[in-house]
Amino acid sequence: MDLILLLTLSLCCHAAAGRYVWSDKPKIILDSHEIEDGESLNVSCTLPVDYLGGSCRLFRGQNKVAFRSMTATSYVCDFCLSSGELLGTHEVGSTVSIYCDYTLQEFVSKSSDRSSVTVWGTGPSPTLSISRCIISRRESIEVTCTPPVDFVDKCHFYKNGYSFKWGPCRRNLTGEEIAIWERPSPLLSFNLTCTYDPDMHRSIRSRHSNQRQLSVAGKIRVKLPPLLTVRCQGIITRLERLEMTAGLIVGANGGNITIMMTNSSLGLTAATRNSMK
Repeated sequence: MDLILLLTLSLCCHAAAGRYVWSDKPKIILDSHEIEDGESLNVSCTLPVDYLGGSCRLFRGQNKVAFRSMTATSYVCDFCLSSGELLGTHEVGSTVSIYCDYTLQEFVSKSSDRSSVTVWGTGPSPTLSISRCIISRRESIEVTCTPPVDFVDKCHFYKNGYSFKWGPCRRNLTGEEIAIWERPSPLLSFNLTCTYDPDMHRSIRSRHSNQRQLSVAGKIRVKLPPLLTVRCQGIITRLERLEMTAGLIVGANGGNITIMMTNSSLGLTAATRNSMK
């Protein structure tokens, strides 16, 4: 009986110790891990135990002095931080780490885990130029993104607002590369823009460039009936040939002209009958 009681007390002590370790550490929750300069971020510090009336505190980096604090009125302290508050003395384009704790009278909790936030900056717009405005899928064009600053690390190219290529700021792109993942169509149109990374050591994105329109021509498949009859209402004095995707249309002197389709090519299969007087 004494052994059972001892085991029960031991289990209770371990459970209590486990609850104490867990409850002594708050948790920090961020709406996002990156924002643009000028935007705001919601940050929550959760209190695992009822310490209402105490203070929740936010810290930046290795700084031991809180840069924001508030009185806890529930189990969660919610902060709305501007990009400037997050950065402090850091430059725009920096990544900073933040953490929280809470206090009640003389008691100070353990610190939460650290969480990082990147504050993106923006630079002036580049200029985009393309060598041609319409190409086939097999052809290529030269696209050039010209930044207004020196020492650019790389450029990003966008079609209809979505990034699809990045790397050198001057490059050749085929129609197939541009039209990849698009449904087959006789003619695809794209609005091309570009951005650049002006500083490889900071998170700076340029504004988008001017917009250039590009068309990529695809294969045209024409389905025609197997027999095509053309009735002439006058006299044609000369042969006329009209290039079409499906083949050649041939006109001749006479009344009725019958043209037979064979393997997507057009050929004259019946002689004309001179019924016109």
